[in-house]
Amino acid sequence: MRKIILFLFLLLISQQLYAQKNIETRLGYSYTDPFEFSDEWQYLSTDIYLFNGSKFTRVLNELERGVKKPKKRYRSQLEYLFITAQLKNMKLFGNDEIVYPLYNFYVDQDKDNYKTQVSDNLEVVRIIDKMPLSSTQNNIDATINAKAITNDGGNEVFGLVAKQLVNLSKLTTPTSAVLSLVGEFGSLLSSCTSKREYRFSSTIRLYEGQDFDTRLHSVKIYVFVPGEVKTVTIKSARLADYLAKNPNKLERRMLEEMTNYKDYPYMVVANYKSLYKMDVLTGDEVTLDLIEKRKQKIQNAYEQQLVNDETYRQEKLFVEFLRVFAEMKQHLNIYRLNYRNNSPEINAKNLFAIIQEYKRLKATMDNREAEFKTNSTYKNIFRPEYQSILTNADLYLEADHNLKSGKLLVNTLRDLENDPATYNTPEKREASLAKLYAVELPRPDLLSASVEGEAIVRLKAKLEELQYNAVFEKEVKKLNDTPASDETIAVRNALQDKVSASNCLSCRDKVRDAVTAYNKRYESYKLREAVHDMTKLRNDAEQQVFTYLRWQLCFDNNLQATAVATTDNGLDSYYARIKEKSDAFAVSIKNLDAHTKQQPEIAQLQKVLDYTKELQRLLKEAEQNYNTLCSIDKKLCECPS
Repeated sequence: MRKIILFLFLLLISQQLYAQKNIETRLGYSYTDPFEFSDEWQYLSTDIYLFNGSKFTRVLNELERGVKKPKKRYRSQLEYLFITAQLKNMKLFGNDEIVYPLYNFYVDQDKDNYKTQVSDNLEVVRIIDKMPLSSTQNNIDATINAKAITNDGGNEVFGLVAKQLVNLSKLTTPTSAVLSLVGEFGSLLSSCTSKREYRFSSTIRLYEGQDFDTRLHSVKIYVFVPGEVKTVTIKSARLADYLAKNPNKLERRMLEEMTNYKDYPYMVVANYKSLYKMDVLTGDEVTLDLIEKRKQKIQNAYEQQLVNDETYRQEKLFVEFLRVFAEMKQHLNIYRLNYRNNSPEINAKNLFAIIQEYKRLKATMDNREAEFKTNSTYKNIFRPEYQSILTNADLYLEADHNLKSGKLLVNTLRDLENDPATYNTPEKREASLAKLYAVELPRPDLLSASVEGEAIVRLKAKLEELQYNAVFEKEVKKLNDTPASDETIAVRNALQDKVSASNCLSCRDKVRDAVTAYNKRYESYKLREAVHDMTKLRNDAEQQVFTYLRWQLCFDNNLQATAVATTDNGLDSYYARIKEKSDAFAVSIKNLDAHTKQQPEIAQLQKVLDYTKELQRLLKEAEQNYNTLCSIDKKLCECPS
């Protein structure tokens, strides 16, 4: 490539240089759109409109003969009308000045006048399309020149082409845009040798086919006049209004109508700025493979100077964000595929892995918001894409109850970490603890091995300590100091009911310990009461045994006496049946007597209660047997007291 360009240069410098007569370009109008273009508007497009082309005939004739009076005729004749645009500070060309050949019109001579075959309706020429600007550039300076070139003084065109080819040969890695410009120089030389008209046609496009947000940045109008014309007046009111109302696209017809300038040819240079657009992704599209491709794509674009430093930095940071999202998606897939077949422990680990990545995703977004809160590139371009990915993550976590609870847990953690007001009352702490415990997670020792898990363990402990101190500590101390009795059992029950409604697990443990201690004291209290009642009842039972024995003896004597005095043999069965009831009474007395003689185990409440219960039963049984006998025949129970 460089050899070809140098060869062309050597060929060109061998040509004899011709003289030229300059046409002056006066800046007749300048407009800058009031829209505030932030750094992310980093691409420039430039359109060229040529109006009043037929008026070049007037310019050339006035250039040759003068505006006010005829001048001396020159021996040489005008042959070409050459119009160029000189661009400065273009990164694509190594920041060297580069000259675009826009038009080269052939000039005819009719008797004493020059004529140009320049149409008044030339199409717009886009000389650059979405050219990247550096971070410090606001636009690219363009200078419009028009030259009337004679036939015998030298050929300015050859000299210009030679210089530009030398500049281009310095580029070590010429792009397709550079090669297309070399082609334009070739077309220009060809038109000169064949005396044909030339028009620029190779727009430099670096983002072919991509949809950019584009709006007007500035407009300048250059008028082509002979040197004697020092001032040009273009009425700007209507034009300024039109430009302000049409920032996205200008129309040639409307530009001509609003400018309304008829005296000389003029060129409108319209500069547009374009907003950098990211490759928009949906959550389903994000994979680790796609992320690597995106990373390489932006790296290549940066190396080719197609994106500025800030955009490159933001793209790299967004790739990191996408990688966290992709990791979360992978854990989601594992969780979904294996949920029904895994043990609760494995499901808990899989779910926690999702929670980890989701929290990292949210934390990454927080960091970006804090770091780039005044960065327009982030706010206007990248933030919406961050938010879109986060929205996708939120939707993924709506798939089932566990995932919903996991998302709620992460949001609760973030609130607790960032805002103490979210846990400054018992009610708020209870609500937070309910959310933290809504998910089955791995054991605390496993959780503490990760940053996210350690935060969960730590915040649970902090909330529970605050909740215990505020809600349960005084009542636990009160219960510990309360003597156990039937009158104080309500204190224990109230505390148990209160803690059972709490989500504070450590509070439950501490209350349980206090209740256990109280229950032991209460059992001792009940044992003392039971022993006292048992002793009294036992003493009463011993006295009752003597009474029953005396009654039994009396009853048996009465029965014997009655039976002997009776001569009716038919009553034998009757008295025999009464004798059976009397024997049953005797057995119950014997059993009662035997039970009162036993030594009960007074160290255990239940043993004491069982002994007392049996003693009560035997007393009742003996009483019932005696009452049965007396109900049969009251005379048999008539005994001296």
